[in-house]
Amino acid sequence: MIKGIGVDICDLRRLTSLDSLAKKILHEEELKIFCQKKNEKAKREFLGGRFAVKEAYIKACGPASLKEICCLNDQQGCPYLLNRNGHVSISHENNYAVAFVVVEE
Repeated sequence: MIKGIGVDICDLRRLTSLDSLAKKILHEEELKIFCQKKNEKAKREFLGGRFAVKEAYIKACGPASLKEICCLNDQQGCPYLLNRNGHVSISHENNYAVAFVVVEE
């Protein structure tokens, strides 16, 4: 049964101080991946996508700590929520990242 759905869009141009912001909002596993990104564009896209996922999850479930919500990718590259009962999709286009989350009970 669906508990909630959420969607969020992030304007990547609004993300500043990427390393500082990453430390504030990313789960430790996400932060490891962020730090491995080779350039600012890749870091910005990763951070914006994860921020959109976290905001979409909160819209689906209610208040939660951004750092406690963790979105990783499986071996095929598909995003999933770690230790959460839900489904996630992330998309990037030019200056935007959008995420859609469906949470089940």
